[in-house]
Amino acid sequence: MSFIRHTIVLGCIVISSQCLAQRTRAGESPEHSTHAQHTHEAHDGASHDHLNHIQEYRKETVFVHHLPAPERLRGIGTTHFPITTSSNETQFFFNQGIELLHCFWDFEAYRAFKEAIRHDSTAIMPYYGLYSAIGAIEGDDFKNDQKLAIRKLKALKEKATEREKLYAEAILARDADAEGGKAAYQKKLELIVHKYPQDVDAKLFLALSKMGGYDAKLNPREGQIYSEYLLKDILRLHPENAAAHHYWIHLKENCCPNEALESAAKLPQLAPNSGHMVHMPGHVYYKVGDYQKAFDAFVAAVKVDSAYMKQQNIPEVDNWNYIHNINYLLSSCAEDGRYNTALYYAEKLKNMPATKERKRKYEGRFFYQGVIAPAKMEICFGFYDRAAQKLAAIQLDKDSLFTPKAISYKQALFHFATGMNAVKKGDLPMAKNHQNALDALLWRNANQSDAKDIINTRRVNDLNVASLELQGVIQSAENNYTEAIALLKKAKQKEDELGYSEPPSYARPVLISLAEAHLKAKQYSKAVAAYEELLQQHPNSANGYWGLYNVFKQKGDQTKANEYAKRLQSVTPHGGQGLFPL
Repeated sequence: MSFIRHTIVLGCIVISSQCLAQRTRAGESPEHSTHAQHTHEAHDGASHDHLNHIQEYRKETVFVHHLPAPERLRGIGTTHFPITTSSNETQFFFNQGIELLHCFWDFEAYRAFKEAIRHDSTAIMPYYGLYSAIGAIEGDDFKNDQKLAIRKLKALKEKATEREKLYAEAILARDADAEGGKAAYQKKLELIVHKYPQDVDAKLFLALSKMGGYDAKLNPREGQIYSEYLLKDILRLHPENAAAHHYWIHLKENCCPNEALESAAKLPQLAPNSGHMVHMPGHVYYKVGDYQKAFDAFVAAVKVDSAYMKQQNIPEVDNWNYIHNINYLLSSCAEDGRYNTALYYAEKLKNMPATKERKRKYEGRFFYQGVIAPAKMEICFGFYDRAAQKLAAIQLDKDSLFTPKAISYKQALFHFATGMNAVKKGDLPMAKNHQNALDALLWRNANQSDAKDIINTRRVNDLNVASLELQGVIQSAENNYTEAIALLKKAKQKEDELGYSEPPSYARPVLISLAEAHLKAKQYSKAVAAYEELLQQHPNSANGYWGLYNVFKQKGDQTKANEYAKRLQSVTPHGGQGLFPL
């Protein structure tokens, strides 16, 4: 059997997207909402609200034919959601499905709701669950079940209880109107919360839908504070609710991760058998700069996912959280210098077994998050020569299953990596040649006649940052510091405008190149400021401490240099030898 999950972008290693349970699919009505309309690149980079960011991570396509009955799962959180049914089995598997939706485990939620329906096809709420689970899944495989859910929700809601009718109306309204569907969905949930204040799941789904995240200056967007107060209330009254801790981490990880440390400690205890829930504390530990704890969380999630895949005979490429989790593990490794470990896991992604059909259908997952993973990982560590070699080794012939835009993206990264390496070697003519080639590729991409051949906006935005960074380091190498600093500041601004992603979208922070340009110009205070800003964004980053060590060493302040050497050594006990020479 084969079950296929998401589109994830490796932050340090690949470019990031978004996804979650109660999703809004713009432009689709329930009658005409087909997953074939979705693409692996749905997020275009123009919107940065946190809900969309999470949503993109949960797209998937699953082969659903001849599935066995789902198992009764434990350790995935606890839900008590009474529904109208004559079957205890239906009630059990409905509860399990809701628990799994809160775990972002949409495929298993789908199986649970199908089993609930098998035991009582007259109960309306399992169809609500079925439609909710399918809403986070990509592909045509669920088309018939989607139509069934819509038909049954409409047919059964008139005789349903008031509460269950409101749930049905909410989920149907969500996708019925591109402009007002999300607001209508939220209004129905608000009615449920108002009329049935003990309904914790309505509050959870509403909090999730309202979650707007923060802008680049960490000002809360619309809905974010609303969501925060809902979750605070749930956590106060239900401190053992795993879903509330899960969503609280998502709510707080960008702006104030310290406020999610308690949830990070508690969540794996409440849902130890959900790979995603075990993974989530790593988000918080990464953001606060505790890379050992982040590493431990991500490795623990690998073990949970691996056990699940082995038991259920699920290939790695079909488990979205497995891939997303390793994405974050790689980013964590880049921060504390675990080079060999990072390359080990990057190679695992690159070598994920996948049939030709899978490669064709899941290019986003298999190519962007697998094939080029080791090369992106080399960029994370600043090894541009190795990155270029790995990218050059990816030979895609005319019979390749990958699209022209995937090939173009790979080639753009090759020009960037080769150009950056040429600057390091002092070969500025070669660097300029690859800079020109990168810009020419971006121009051709913008003028493609066929839309399906155009690199998606988010990846183009990353490549535009790369172009500016490469231009800046070339100018710095030519001692044109005014031009260099202006270009690198522009690159940093564009990097910031990419928005929050988990893990970071751009492979290696532009602040490193900016600080190096200041140092080369002997602008020591400005170099220090750049590295300090890097440490604000990436606390305890080895790159930040090593950069400050080099600044003060060059400046002749050995006391300060020694201070940062000690800090560097304290955060890199597992770092690769020779990565940060002192």
